[in-house]
Amino acid sequence: MVLYKSTRGVSPSVSFQQALLSGYAPDGGLYLPETLPSFSREQLRAWAKLSYVELLQVMLPHFISPDEITAEELKSLLDGCYSKFDDPDDIIPLTKVGGVKVAEMWHGPTGAFKDIALSIVGRLVDFTVQKSGRKANIIVSTSGDTGSAAIHSVLGSKNINIMVWYPRGRVSRVQELQMTTVDAPNVKVFSADGTAEDSDIPLKKLFTDKDFVSKYNLTCFNSINVSRILLQAIHFSYLYLRVCPNVDREVTFCVPSGGLGNVTGGVVARNMEVPLKFVCTVNENDIVDRTLRLNDFSMTDTVLLTPSSAMDVQIPYNIERLFYYLSGKRTDIVRDVMERFERDGRCKLPEAITKMNTYLQTARVDTEELFSAMKQVWQENNYAICPHTAVGMNAGLRLAAQNPEEEIVVIATATPAKFPEVMERGGVPVPRVEQIECLFGLPEHKEMVEKGEDWEKRMRNAVASFQQ
Repeated sequence: MVLYKSTRGVSPSVSFQQALLSGYAPDGGLYLPETLPSFSREQLRAWAKLSYVELLQVMLPHFISPDEITAEELKSLLDGCYSKFDDPDDIIPLTKVGGVKVAEMWHGPTGAFKDIALSIVGRLVDFTVQKSGRKANIIVSTSGDTGSAAIHSVLGSKNINIMVWYPRGRVSRVQELQMTTVDAPNVKVFSADGTAEDSDIPLKKLFTDKDFVSKYNLTCFNSINVSRILLQAIHFSYLYLRVCPNVDREVTFCVPSGGLGNVTGGVVARNMEVPLKFVCTVNENDIVDRTLRLNDFSMTDTVLLTPSSAMDVQIPYNIERLFYYLSGKRTDIVRDVMERFERDGRCKLPEAITKMNTYLQTARVDTEELFSAMKQVWQENNYAICPHTAVGMNAGLRLAAQNPEEEIVVIATATPAKFPEVMERGGVPVPRVEQIECLFGLPEHKEMVEKGEDWEKRMRNAVASFQQ
């Protein structure tokens, strides 16, 4: 049996399906596999010619016991899961731009990298709850793209209800419309007057209430959910093998980072011996850069509003998972660091974490540098990138200039068509995408949540309302 443990080491271990249908562990930590497989270079080379779905079929059984989901059931779940992508046979195109390669992870139905994992997570949850005879209630706090990708992944399901909270005025108009124009009985959307992290606080209270979670079969599609992390580990493994099929060198990925779920998936792959290095790229909301580069794990007074809005994060919750791996899986160290941070809003990392970091760099990219990267890439390559990708691109181009022999991949997180206001501000043409243009003018369906309200109560009532 493959078991999952909390990063804080207090809660009992659970099965994959229990972790899948969970948010935070009861002790406040995040689930990760108790053990990870270790893949040899020969094994990785043998997988280099596999399609993405074929790689999923060989890697996912390392995370899921066959008595929970058999190989045949898994194959059935994966069949057709990428049929709505631009090219189901090439779901992550690689493009050469200057001295770097760009992994276009946005060719799914909502134009964001979240589609790649959530297309499968929705199916996994639907399969699991269908066997149990109970409905699942999903709650998502989004800073932009997760909300619409999560909605799309369960749209029309008779076994799953979903509630999405987004920060009003802090997502693009397209991102907002992708959520609010959905009219389905299993979907509720809430427009909240605050930041995404304002929603994360009551969300965590819900998930650490064991009785409430059990009563309503509550789970989360944010990268709190360990299934997102595992699937993202597989897409980094896939990209590595596309770039380096001989498995004879390291590849550096520049990853635009908000809640750190994507790069955490990469770190899981690294811990399975896939030769990866990472640059976590952030904007002016730079807690990740300050933590990993300066050992300053501290909150600032406010979350700044930037053109790369999905990265406007002050508490990157997956940093806890990074601490777990960087400390050599020391749950006692992780628990102490996180409890001090949650109590005081700051703490210094122990040497047990800082000394182990040999593969995670950081780069802070300010707004001026973001627009400079967007313009440079357009002028030199006739290639448009979204503002979040531009943060990664700025760091990637700098790194390529300093180390021309290094293999560098920039993660392109979303289609630039989702951010027309920012693209126009940067002087870069906005690509036309029919499924985005048709959103304008459709009726919207959303509930307003104001400052001063009891957000936790609103969340609880929303969950309960689906049961009526």
